[in-house]
Amino acid sequence: MDKYIEIVIISSILLLNACVSVATPSNNPLDNKEDETVTVLFSDSSTLAQENTYYDAMLELQQSHPNQIPSFLIIDAEEKDAIRYYNVEQFPTLLILTGENEKLRIQGTYSKDEILKQLTDLLELEEKREPTSCTDKKRLFLI
Repeated sequence: MDKYIEIVIISSILLLNACVSVATPSNNPLDNKEDETVTVLFSDSSTLAQENTYYDAMLELQQSHPNQIPSFLIIDAEEKDAIRYYNVEQFPTLLILTGENEKLRIQGTYSKDEILKQLTDLLELEEKREPTSCTDKKRLFLI
């Protein structure tokens, strides 16, 4: 009887240990370079109607600032590692990142004009930065 209880306890411990998730991303899933600026939209197929304003704002921004728009990536809700890494809690979520540095986060439902204003404000802020050396000039135009 004692052996049976020991087996049940050991089996329970092993089973519970197997249920613990060890998938905590420690590396950047986008693998972007430190000086590379990217725009990332976290998308969920169940919220596509809410995402239209994000796409419209990005298209309008690209038309008004054609040489200043960074790369644009769309990450699906099924890419759990990226969602955990960037702590995305709702969809849609738009991030502008330079390396690991988060320059802007917009999450949830907004109008095209609200999104466009935040994006434009960030671009204008980056344009106003004065380069202090030749290497700073390269960073000035990343966004």
